[in-house]
Amino acid sequence: MINLFTIPNYITFLRIILIPFYLFFFTQGDIFTAAVLFSISALTDFLDGFIARKYKLQSSFGKLLDPLADKLTIVSILFVLIHLKLISGAIAYIILARELFILFSGIITYIFGLNFINPTLIGKLSIALLYLAISLRVLRVDYFGDAFFYLVIPVTIISAIDYSFKAYKKIFK
Repeated sequence: MINLFTIPNYITFLRIILIPFYLFFFTQGDIFTAAVLFSISALTDFLDGFIARKYKLQSSFGKLLDPLADKLTIVSILFVLIHLKLISGAIAYIILARELFILFSGIITYIFGLNFINPTLIGKLSIALLYLAISLRVLRVDYFGDAFFYLVIPVTIISAIDYSFKAYKKIFK
């Protein structure tokens, strides 16, 4: 039986529920409220996994829900940042390509009954840097926001390549 009712899953649900709220505030021009809600969402991304590991509350459902919440969060915020002209389309499309690649890879491994590929240090670093870059751009700390996005791009590409090798090894072992 799937255990939906764990604290990490509730936290992940919160992250999904926050998406329309911070998107609304972004599109209404209330950047401060949007940034606060997005920051809470970003923090919950790290908190749910920490609690799940520390208290042994990992679940198959959580392993499916958490990456889905990640992808929904990142894709939605990137479209808003493009719409508000806070980042270039080229940067967003590279990040989106990685996110969609990992999402579809996860779906494929799930369909074939393989275990999920656990997040790697480089993947976690990629997401942490991305959240920081987004936060800096939203807060209009342009110089550092730009610098972090230029750092995010190679780390994002490296993490996608790393994920590809891990998926290949898992499928063809």
